[in-house]
Amino acid sequence: MVSPGIMQQGSLFLHAMAFGVALIFCYDLLRIFRRGVPHGTVWIAVEDMFFWLISAFVLFQLMYEKNDGKLRWFVIMGVLLGMILYNVSLSRFVVRFGSFFFRLILRVIRAVIMGIVKILQFLLKPLGKCIQRTCRTGKKSSRYVKKQLKKLYKTVKMGLCKL
Repeated sequence: MVSPGIMQQGSLFLHAMAFGVALIFCYDLLRIFRRGVPHGTVWIAVEDMFFWLISAFVLFQLMYEKNDGKLRWFVIMGVLLGMILYNVSLSRFVVRFGSFFFRLILRVIRAVIMGIVKILQFLLKPLGKCIQRTCRTGKKSSRYVKKQLKKLYKTVKMGLCKL
């Protein structure tokens, strides 16, 4: 017969391992996002800082609820063991396939938005001609409108290319 104290600590160890697996899985989601939307070192550092701060608070919450806030090294070892087991076994595949699908989704979104931009260009082209005919200054106004529309198009295109 196993004592209830040992059962409770065994359950806590398994919860800690599950937390370690969930923690690295969430970090893998962050890595997938970084591969799909690349950004600089400063933003990566800021993301990591917030991720690990939030993780520390959640780990503290786990220890507070399950073990009355007592610091137990086997809990930290359980978290580390869960992190290592997940990282060695599944992490590589999750990041690889997750990145592939995330990039695929981004490409589809980009294609749809570019299609909408092309349709808007097609629809707004007669508007430029109409403005050219009705304005007093004619060419000057149409050049201005055309220039503004071209700036807008380039801004949208550059923004989409950064995705």
